Amino acid sequence: MTQSSIKRVAAITGGAQGLGRAIAQRLGQDGYSLVLCDVSAPHLERAVAEMSASGLTVQALEVDVSDEASVRRMRAYMEHQFGRLDVLVNSAGVLGLIDNKAPKVEDTPLSVWERVLKVNLTGPFLVCREMVPLMRKSGAGRIINIASRAARTRSGDPAYSASKSGLVGFSRVLAGDLAPHGITVNCIAPSYIPTGLVASMKLEGAVAASALNSPLGRIGVPDDIAGAAAFLASKDASFITGAVIDVNGGSFMQG
Repeated sequence: MTQSSIKRVAAITGGAQGLGRAIAQRLGQDGYSLVLCDVSAPHLERAVAEMSASGLTVQALEVDVSDEASVRRMRAYMEHQFGRLDVLVNSAGVLGLIDNKAPKVEDTPLSVWERVLKVNLTGPFLVCREMVPLMRKSGAGRIINIASRAARTRSGDPAYSASKSGLVGFSRVLAGDLAPHGITVNCIAPSYIPTGLVASMKLEGAVAASALNSPLGRIGVPDDIAGAAAFLASKDASFITGAVIDVNGGSFMQG
């Protein structure tokens, strides 16, 4: 198979679970060849089997985004298999919970702080650093970083909020650097979305409050985020870069 015969390629970190999986599913339906990058081999196996059964073109790659050597192996794999990358989605993430609760700053161990920032902020940095050269070869590309409402409002998880705020700042710097190469970089900032990550927080009350605070009167679902990602990946978003797309049902309007 020649490089010219390869379909558009999308790599999604955290792609076997939660929002990453929903985004991957949507991009696959839009015609992309998918590479699901995830730290969990069981989740990868299940996701690839189910997506393949639905007719999508998908491959699995076990990647720890917080590990430099692992991310370099991801680059080598992408270069060998495709020689290109059209869309990169950084969706892998962790929370800084202790006993399933968000700790106060004075109760946050350094190990928790460092782990969250290593996955949520250093991870996207490492992945972008290794994947950008593949995008430059094509003279175009889309990078979509999954931030959070917690990056722009008060949140109870200091490490998580800091990591997502940092991701927004990093994305804007990267957007400026890559604009001359035709590569856009944008963030999506979801509110509470019912995924495994949110379920682990045991925040049923907060999720209910999120629905009440939304003018639309409901909480978001993974497909809401996937739709925003599909738009940012499309040619219709070619003049959007350095932006944060808030997908929260209009809850910011509530003050």
